[in-house]
Amino acid sequence: MSSRSSSHTTSGPPPVPQVPGSTQPSKNTRSSRFALEDIIDNPDAETAKYYLDQFYTVQGKPATPKHISHALFCILQAKGVSNTLCSAIRATAYLVRDLTTSAIANSVVKEVSSKIESSVVVAITPQVAKIWSAADNLEKTGKNLETLGEDLAKKSDMTQMPPTPHPSPYRDALMATTVNPNHIPLGKCFTSEHTKAHSTIKERQLLIDPNSSHPVLDSTTMRENIINAIKQALDATDQVDGPEIQLKSITRLCNNSILLKLNSQEAVKWIKETKIKETFLASLGGMVRIKDRHYNLVILFLPISTDIENPDTLRNMENENNIPTSSITQIKWIKDPSKCAPNQQVAHALASLASLETANQLLRHSLYWGLDRLRPHKDKKELVHCLKC
Repeated sequence: MSSRSSSHTTSGPPPVPQVPGSTQPSKNTRSSRFALEDIIDNPDAETAKYYLDQFYTVQGKPATPKHISHALFCILQAKGVSNTLCSAIRATAYLVRDLTTSAIANSVVKEVSSKIESSVVVAITPQVAKIWSAADNLEKTGKNLETLGEDLAKKSDMTQMPPTPHPSPYRDALMATTVNPNHIPLGKCFTSEHTKAHSTIKERQLLIDPNSSHPVLDSTTMRENIINAIKQALDATDQVDGPEIQLKSITRLCNNSILLKLNSQEAVKWIKETKIKETFLASLGGMVRIKDRHYNLVILFLPISTDIENPDTLRNMENENNIPTSSITQIKWIKDPSKCAPNQQVAHALASLASLETANQLLRHSLYWGLDRLRPHKDKKELVHCLKC
């Protein structure tokens, strides 16, 4: 008996305490002599915990899943434990270990989540504040733009209001008359396109001057007869080597002259050639001459001693300024010399030049005469108005 007791004491834990009155196993357990309710409500649970602390767990430490799984593995090494019981104890130990891992994971997730949540809130809070501030600024800007738009609308309405009418002088009324948009007003500065177009039109014009007693081109002749006579004269100049000649328009001037507009500059040059010109004038009959276009320049402060009636004076002036001979057709005083003051030395004169190139040359480089540099300018037509206004 003593050997059995010693062997049992060294081979494993002592038997589970028996409860009086329970000699047969219950239907709720397989090999235990206690019912399941008795095991759960064992009044000796503190004794059992004390027993585990003495042999299988660390004394004083709480019964954590880690310590319980450790105790189960220690019980598994005891002698006399069957294979079935070993498997059950091992499975229970692994389940307890998984429970430990799950509990640790849940605690880690909870801790990390709380820290991440606080970090995200701390990081987003300034940005949210900036977004709200930007939204407020945009709202203020929108209101300012609306106010500015209303102010501009009010100012535009005030600007579009017609000014209060007031009496204007007669001169302004004459200058404010409606004109043709294609007409170039006098005394205005134009673009190069206007100047080129106006010059091109002039180069296609031909001015003929019949005498007052001309049998066909006098003031009493009907317009249809004048047109037929001019067309017949143009047909007479038509030759094989000549350009195409076509009459575009005809204008009767106040001084009985007739302004013809042809289809091209070549046609005008062809008519002005010597032989063609004689044929054209002979076809018209009577006394008719073709007037060359003159370009007038105003010469300021020309000495009165200049003999402008003498052709030699004009030729000498051409030689001194290096311009072609017969470029200056005539020079006349703007004011009658007899009405000048007795001690007056210079006066203004009007010079007529035969070519546009010569006129532009004198405008650019001035006119030299008698060791004086004279600065001519273009003769511009101006509106007739009172000099006292």
